[in-house]
Amino acid sequence: MHLDLGLLFQAVGNGIALGWLYILIALGLALIFSIMDILQFAHGEIYMIAAYITYFLCTDLGMNIYMAMIISMAAMAVVGVIMERFLFRPVRGKFLNPLIVSLGCTYVFMAGATVWFGLYNRSLPKLAIGSITIFGGVLPIDRLVVVLFSLGFVLLLYLFLKGTKQGQAMVASAQNREGALLRGINPNTMAALTMAIGCALAAGAGTLAGTMSIVAPGMGGLVLLKGFIIIVIGGMGSLLGAVVGGLIMGLVDGVIPVYADPAVASIGALLIVIVLLIIKPEGLFGRA
Repeated sequence: MHLDLGLLFQAVGNGIALGWLYILIALGLALIFSIMDILQFAHGEIYMIAAYITYFLCTDLGMNIYMAMIISMAAMAVVGVIMERFLFRPVRGKFLNPLIVSLGCTYVFMAGATVWFGLYNRSLPKLAIGSITIFGGVLPIDRLVVVLFSLGFVLLLYLFLKGTKQGQAMVASAQNREGALLRGINPNTMAALTMAIGCALAAGAGTLAGTMSIVAPGMGGLVLLKGFIIIVIGGMGSLLGAVVGGLIMGLVDGVIPVYADPAVASIGALLIVIVLLIIKPEGLFGRA
């Protein structure tokens, strides 16, 4: 079979852009799981609502897409703090209760989005206009901007975790909760900060995704599933694993559908997870 380098270039470029969106989602999920020990099923709806906020800021207020994205991220960070304080904190330490609360938030956010925003698909303004051509393949410049913004968000998170007192306290809480508590680290503060950061990352991913495709009430469900697959591949609670797993998932979703049926990409991702769980149950970078 003749290999079309242009088509391959285009598929890889799209896959990398998708991968970085998945990374933002997976990083938020990994942080929340590491610090709070919950699976945040409403993460996909945070992603979706942020895209709608950006849409209305751009269309109704005429705001620049970049400023609208920052505002939507800040708004979702506040929502994350409120969710942690009034929904998750009262059920901390229990097994099923946080799961039920998370699932309940998912249905409430989804129903609210359907009522307020309707079922019509909407589109966000492009981050950049134009394209580049390599080997005959055409890649929109906005894909590169998506990657740059995602890289920037991940770098800011890394610098925060490594270079600030609050970030180091979060890392200590993730590694040893009891030891962190003995050192005077407030678990409530860490949980609220974690939810704020995780929701902000999901919000940024939602806006970036909306500029690449469409904004719709159901857009968060599939990306949430991708996020969970990624943290299983990379290792539960591993930030490096989330990055590597996100790129793997993005390339699977970007390249395989070009050469095979799109359903094969979904099956391929699940097969990767099954094989990895058999060979290395803790994931690529997880702790046994």
